[in-house]
Amino acid sequence: MTHLEQIRKLNIRPYLQRSNVAAWQFVVVNYGLIAFALALPALWAAWPSYLISLVLLGNRQLGLGILMHDCAHHALFLSKQLNQWVGRWLCAAPIWAQFDGYQTYHLQHHANAGTTKDPDYINYRNYPVSRFGLVRKIARDCFAITGIKNFALVMLMHAGIVNYDMAYKSVERKSLSWQQVAVNLIRNLHRPIVCHFVLFSFCFAMGSVLSYALWWVAYFTTFSLFSRIRNAAEHASVPDLLDVDPRRHARTVKAGVLARLTVAPNHVNYHIEHHWLPQVPPYRLAALHDYLQRERALEGAEILPNYFAVIRKLA
Repeated sequence: MTHLEQIRKLNIRPYLQRSNVAAWQFVVVNYGLIAFALALPALWAAWPSYLISLVLLGNRQLGLGILMHDCAHHALFLSKQLNQWVGRWLCAAPIWAQFDGYQTYHLQHHANAGTTKDPDYINYRNYPVSRFGLVRKIARDCFAITGIKNFALVMLMHAGIVNYDMAYKSVERKSLSWQQVAVNLIRNLHRPIVCHFVLFSFCFAMGSVLSYALWWVAYFTTFSLFSRIRNAAEHASVPDLLDVDPRRHARTVKAGVLARLTVAPNHVNYHIEHHWLPQVPPYRLAALHDYLQRERALEGAEILPNYFAVIRKLA
């Protein structure tokens, strides 16, 4: 039985219900952890606090990216308008992302998942890699090489010089006048600049400009590292990357406290369920997973016990 035939026999209505209260709770938790990570170095000036801050900031920068993703599906809040406003201002802007470009790109991923037309296919097709290759990728993340390269590409995307591409593989450059580039940058960067002015002001008010610097260090290091592992966990080394059934081309991973505070914020670990029903809000994914298991709908799907098991499959 195909996944589409099976889903028609299931009662999925309860898991499609969106709630503004639950959505705002997710936003508040993410920003609460960001505030804690920024305040910690001001309260305790020691290397353990800097390390904790870098981990939490990278984790919640990824968390904002996940909430942007949910808003792009119009799956977080009740109204399309609120999803778009929160997605643009509170999720995309702090991490210098472009909500509308991301939305167009990501919906193509869902429309073509399980085929070579998936724009993210290039991210996954070469896995598993050699152990040396995986260590090299992780080292590039930890030493900010990946983060700086990706940020430079993001700026080119904002300028309109390259197409929006979350695989970071755009190489074709457009010939634009400096006036066109300036207009694009003003249109696409005014929200990130406003958000970072607020972020810097918060750190300055605490008397810890260092905390703002840590945001950027995390952005170039732990954010890149956690994003790579999260990204690979979803579709790399899966049973069959070129099968349109999400139970074959995607993976779900059990996430404990450590995973949720590093590579798997906001229930992003339930990726089979998300690809099966993208309209399900993140705060319903765990319940949907339990329901699908009770109905034996996930038999044969790859559900790993933790992210260490994922890493072992990548090399």
